[in-house]
Amino acid sequence: MTDPQPNPLPQPGRSGILARLWQAILRGRDALWGLVLLLWLCAYATVASLGIAALFLITGQGEDLLRISAEKGASLWNLGFLVGALLLGLTLWYTARLLLARDYRDDPVDRRRFAPVREWLPRFYGTLVPLSIGVGLLRVGTEAGRDAWVLGALFLLLAALLVLFLVKRRALFLGGSRRGIEEPIEGLDLVNWVLIVVSMAASFALLAGFVAAPVTLPQAIGTPAIVLLGFAGIALFGGLVLTYAFLVNRQPAGTTFVLVLAAIFGLWNDNHWIRVDDLAPALARRQAPDHYRVWRDANPGFTPVDGREPVILVAASGGGIRAAYWTAITLASLEAIPGFRDNLFALSGVSGGSVGAAVYAAVKRRQLEGQPAAGAADTLGEVRRVLSQDFLSPVVAGFLFPDLVQRFLPVPVPAADRQRFLELGFERALSAGENPLSRSFTALYAGGYELRLPSLLLNTTVVDSGRRAVLSNIDLVGFTDTLDLLGDGFSTRQIRLSAAAGASARFTYLSPAGSLTGPGEHGEQKIRVVDGGYFENSGAATVADLLGQIDPLTLEPPAAVGPRIFPILILIRNDPAAPAVCQGRGTDPLLGPGPVGPPANDVLSEVASPVRALLNARTARGRLAEVDAATRVETGLGGAVIEVSLAAVLQDLLRTTPEPAARAQERIQRAMVEPPLGWALSAAARDSMDRTMAQGGGSLGDEFAILRAVLAGGTGGYKPCMPR
Repeated sequence: MTDPQPNPLPQPGRSGILARLWQAILRGRDALWGLVLLLWLCAYATVASLGIAALFLITGQGEDLLRISAEKGASLWNLGFLVGALLLGLTLWYTARLLLARDYRDDPVDRRRFAPVREWLPRFYGTLVPLSIGVGLLRVGTEAGRDAWVLGALFLLLAALLVLFLVKRRALFLGGSRRGIEEPIEGLDLVNWVLIVVSMAASFALLAGFVAAPVTLPQAIGTPAIVLLGFAGIALFGGLVLTYAFLVNRQPAGTTFVLVLAAIFGLWNDNHWIRVDDLAPALARRQAPDHYRVWRDANPGFTPVDGREPVILVAASGGGIRAAYWTAITLASLEAIPGFRDNLFALSGVSGGSVGAAVYAAVKRRQLEGQPAAGAADTLGEVRRVLSQDFLSPVVAGFLFPDLVQRFLPVPVPAADRQRFLELGFERALSAGENPLSRSFTALYAGGYELRLPSLLLNTTVVDSGRRAVLSNIDLVGFTDTLDLLGDGFSTRQIRLSAAAGASARFTYLSPAGSLTGPGEHGEQKIRVVDGGYFENSGAATVADLLGQIDPLTLEPPAAVGPRIFPILILIRNDPAAPAVCQGRGTDPLLGPGPVGPPANDVLSEVASPVRALLNARTARGRLAEVDAATRVETGLGGAVIEVSLAAVLQDLLRTTPEPAARAQERIQRAMVEPPLGWALSAAARDSMDRTMAQGGGSLGDEFAILRAVLAGGTGGYKPCMPR
């Protein structure tokens, strides 16, 4: 007799509840894995549809584009928007349907089992595009008004019609026939070849049009339509050529091959060299102390402040078009204060602040030359006109069309550089012909104008060292650890003014790093520069360096007699929610996150904390530079600090809204968000800035009154800034 064997433990696959549960888990795993493989097969359609939905439903950039579209009303812009949504929806549906209608050799997915997914996934891709845009417009409609609601309803109607067409097309056009799963075939059939050829021809025709008319054509089509058409071209080429054509020929998808090819070509096909003017005149630059002496002698019409020479130094912080607009209208508005123009010595700008400063200087140069303005005759009206233009459409067109194709070409094509599109937009906004922005930086000051215009110090950052680099008509000898990009040996000595402003505003990835050559340890070397805000986003550090250079003049005559200059630091700050630097003048308790910052964010903290720290440290460094410069001016030299903050707009709007303060602040801040690709500004945002600036709303009235009193020759009414 043998010993009885022990009963085995229950195993997966045996009868009972545990077995059934295990089988359900296995089926769920297989279903999920099969769905993942199908989504991966349609990767281009998946990324395009979800990317568009995220753009218009989640991001501030998309919300701003929808707000601008609503303001356009019945226009070619919105007609193109609707057509682009329809074309992208049909493209995503068609490519996904074609990919999912085949059985490929050695395919791990049983597509017969996933028949409902195969049928409805392409329809989902196609309708998600107009649906997400329509929902986004309805959300914006709470602020933008009736036009947003009407436009949103049109996109939702388009989504409904698209669903109806995709579901009923067989009954309407094919007599109700339903084709089954096709057997593996070799190559592409004639219909698909014709579709590819026609679509690619249309895409390359649009590409050629953008290269030939890099500003007017994109602005006529509009950013939303360009984004949708660009995604349609990418999805069509990627889905049909790189995926379908390879798979039906029993080859792996060609995306990896193309990316490797782009990586290899990228070793030498750099087309992002900073634009220069070969006819740039030479400019004899002086070091800061000498330049100040000559400038002051040429501008003697000032009222002494406590017996000293007033000198105005401006630091304009970074951002996109919002920062450019705020900077330019601030400078133009301050001209109404007697003594401002005669004592404005230098403008230090970063990113959008540099663009605003450059536009202001270009407008002033044209006025000094006696040239008629292309728009408004006064400075304020002209800078408003120039910076109200759409600069985002040209750069997005360059990004998604010629510069994208450039990544896969073995030779560089300068005309395809997307930064060129942005800079040409700056130039042509001022006027159609030759103007200071289209000429060289040195031409702005040539002919004696260096003593009649404020000096520009446009800040940028060197990629491979992290150092500050500055473009200026002042010789930067003595500035702390600073590359002088107009110095000897740098290819940027002949840089165009628009390119100089653009170099300061190259915030990747929409704008690429700019390439130049300069002196290195072993001879000439290649250098790349990006947005000046990577180093310090306020421009105040450069102002402090400049002040340190002219500071020795305070000892002439000797110290016993007292300092010679009275510095006036104007901080143009472009964050609508930033707490004030000048704590001594009172701050709105609703603004700013408090002394220790906002509460810790626990969302994906392990992954996101390093990125958040880097970005927030950038902002904190800018504030630290502002506080240091303000302290030096007010406490160290007995000067004055004026703070012109965009937060004044938020203060002004909060005081005039009937909503509860907290809810109103959230709504207004969302409407004033700085989009990451912010080169187009809604009319609502411009109007709020114009109104606050004109009325002295928020804290502006007090700041302007202080500046007016100081420039009138007295400091008795000066309220200390007490920077902190």
